[in-house]
Amino acid sequence: MINFRYHVVSIIGIFIALAVGVVLGAGPLQSRIQAGVSTSSSTAATDPQLSAQADAEAAGLKALASSALSGSLAGAKVALVVLPGASDDDVSALRSTLTDAGASVVGRVTLSDNWQSTSMSQYRTTLSTTLASHLASPAAKTASADGVVGYSIVQVLTTTGAETDLLRQILTDESTPIMTVDEDANGSATAIVAVGPRAQAAAASNATPAAVTSNSDAWVGLAQAVGSTSGVLVGDASTREAMVSQVRASGTVVTTVDSVGTTLATVDTALALASPATTARAFGVGNGAQSVIPPTK
Repeated sequence: MINFRYHVVSIIGIFIALAVGVVLGAGPLQSRIQAGVSTSSSTAATDPQLSAQADAEAAGLKALASSALSGSLAGAKVALVVLPGASDDDVSALRSTLTDAGASVVGRVTLSDNWQSTSMSQYRTTLSTTLASHLASPAAKTASADGVVGYSIVQVLTTTGAETDLLRQILTDESTPIMTVDEDANGSATAIVAVGPRAQAAAASNATPAAVTSNSDAWVGLAQAVGSTSGVLVGDASTREAMVSQVRASGTVVTTVDSVGTTLATVDTALALASPATTARAFGVGNGAQSVIPPTK
């Protein structure tokens, strides 16, 4: 569970890294961070002094990062994919950081539980056969059923044309929608940022009936498609069972950022978009993280 002590220790690490302009390794630093968050979350959450310190550190980090991020995403056209359970506040914070860095947020879609629920796996498998016939990406030809769904979502956001229009109609079908279009990108996006729920929200989702139990295959499939745009998957990796942890363990070629809901996560997302790569990268302090922040120039 992300708490104030998590914020403070994470932010101290990012301050140091940004100040000296180096990437910190996830090994020894991650051990210290995990030790720092061992205190119970209830104590941290009710400690006014710790709360005030976290707020001050977050504000300082945002101010410090602004100089490194300013103009770094000029010309970038980003579409947001909001996953089930994601916080609107977290999405808004990411949008603000991306636009401050010079990016244009050109569209937003929200995925339904049909996209990830275990009970709808067979439906997605059947649907993927139809979707695949309209996909332009060569990589989608060998993707899993959930991968085909992921590539279809990305194609709707990044391209135009008759085939893309058909994909959109299928994905937004009112009877069993995979997604809803909140802001139409009109196919103009060049990169995707997919935003998942915080640890608390993810835990609550997993406690619900099987009809809305998350399927990691859906996350991996979407991650493959997001990776094809040099985009970023942001979410929770606080446990090995968390979805971002499972994406990392799968070896999918995508950039992941953990600690969603923190200033660290928003800064990491913008920095990662500004330094795209063709390999799997994992930033943050959660399970499987390779370093706290992406390379800074």
